[in-house]
Amino acid sequence: MRELARRRQANLLRPSSRKPMIATEISVMLEHTTSAPDMATQYVPDDIRDFILKHIASVAQIEALLLIWATPEKRWGLSQIAARIYANETETAKALEGLCHVGLLDRRDGTFGLKTSEETFELIRRLRETYARHLIPVTDVIHSRSRDPQSTAEARLTQGDR
Repeated sequence: MRELARRRQANLLRPSSRKPMIATEISVMLEHTTSAPDMATQYVPDDIRDFILKHIASVAQIEALLLIWATPEKRWGLSQIAARIYANETETAKALEGLCHVGLLDRRDGTFGLKTSEETFELIRRLRETYARHLIPVTDVIHSRSRDPQSTAEARLTQGDR
């Protein structure tokens, strides 16, 4: 391994040396690459991943949920939320409706507020910590819903049961 590192270093220092990489060099480089599903598995705890797959369909939804979670005593208007999560009002309205549909938010008099149990409140707190530390793996979990036909079908069935 050290020999390989030394050879790479020497090749970097000699620009005239433009030989193609050999197979062992390529395989060593690939060993250190982590795929998106691996990152999600590694950095997003199972219960958080399950929560996202069950309740969160977009980054706008997670942003809106975490914004409202941060001030559970406050009611938020659509335009306030849209401005804070940097989304247009149409996208924000769709995200909020989805969160109301799964029972995480409620809408009263044109405002939105948190509607969760203490257990879900704690889960959202952990989601916030995970999202702050591992943004890409969390967003990969969100986007995996659209890439995985099985989980999308399950999500539709679950929503149809409500």
